[in-house]
Amino acid sequence: MIRINLLPVREARRVAGVRQQGTLLGIFVGAAVLLAGIIHVVKISEVSRTRKHIVAAQAELRALEEVRKEVERFTTEQAQIEKKLEVIAALERSRIGPVRILDEIATRIPKRLWLTNLSMQQGVLRLDGVSMDAEIVAAFMTSLSESPIISNVELGETKLEETEGLKLTTFKVSSSYSYGVPTANVAGTGGQ
Repeated sequence: MIRINLLPVREARRVAGVRQQGTLLGIFVGAAVLLAGIIHVVKISEVSRTRKHIVAAQAELRALEEVRKEVERFTTEQAQIEKKLEVIAALERSRIGPVRILDEIATRIPKRLWLTNLSMQQGVLRLDGVSMDAEIVAAFMTSLSESPIISNVELGETKLEETEGLKLTTFKVSSSYSYGVPTANVAGTGGQ
């Protein structure tokens, strides 16, 4: 019987198998490294894009913050201007108001009635005067009640007094007043 030593063939097969496994392992390791490298590059580019977006968003936020500050400044200025206009309107009403009340009284005062005292304080108008009779005082009070700026006309007292041989009725009337100047008139767009 002939004996053949198959050991070197087995050894050669085993070495070839190890080489083949080493090659496959190297290919897998290389593919894994290549895949990890590609993933790393993709993630770095995503991070870079995200950072650019963040920087752009922060720049836009700073620009919007400046706009917000400008809007707040304009709002504050508008409120201050409105307050100043309100003060000006109140001053205009208080300047024109007494003149309007005196004009109302002068246009509504009947003949044979004379005012001896007129006072205006804190929305209360007090009138003292004399008349030929009580009916004229009643007509005067009715006329005052019809005024748009004089209200709550009340008779305080009347007395019949003799002055220089004449019998005259003295009276005291009180009422409320409001200047009633429309804002449009204060601004100069209209008037009476």
